[in-house]
Amino acid sequence: MALTVIRTARPSPVWQESYVRVKKGQRIVIDADGAWSPDLKNRTGWCGADGVAKTPAGDGYLLPGTNIGALIARIGSTVFAVGSRYDNPAPADGVIFLAMNENPNNNNQAGSLLTQIIVE
Repeated sequence: MALTVIRTARPSPVWQESYVRVKKGQRIVIDADGAWSPDLKNRTGWCGADGVAKTPAGDGYLLPGTNIGALIARIGSTVFAVGSRYDNPAPADGVIFLAMNENPNNNNQAGSLLTQIIVE
């Protein structure tokens, strides 16, 4: 039997607990919709859960190599890209945490994403 939970993800590099616990290998589907803006210093750049197109994050971001502003997740110590849709087995045991792929030193974000987490 599948479990479905709806959570709002804030535009923050602080990990937000979903209160959904999974076992490694269990199927997870995460769908995200909405708009948010990462801290782009002197400009505003609204994007969806896939982040700012063709703008990979560098060192200092939660998940370097993934678009700045993308929705990402963490289970245990494993961090992975979610974007607007993730449909894969859980990479580890534990609780799902969500965050914006952002530099923890940046603090001028806006918006939010509505996420649906399905665990089978």
